Amino acid sequence: MNTLIFGLLTIISLFIFMKLGKIKASTKQLNRGNRIRWTQNQNPSLSEDRDNSKIAKEEPEKISDQSKK
Repeated sequence: MNTLIFGLLTIISLFIFMKLGKIKASTKQLNRGNRIRWTQNQNPSLSEDRDNSKIAKEEPEKISDQSKK
């Protein structure tokens, strides 16, 4: 009985996953200016983006502990 229930649950889940996998992001979401360039992480020796702009490396700001006042 458990095999039947979990088998049906698996089939239904796969069906929903396949149907939702066809949904794509809009062009407004895909062509925005501040989009993360995931391809830059594949080759860390490159310091330039696709449009030959330099990638700014910012240092994190130190946050002071304000509870010790």
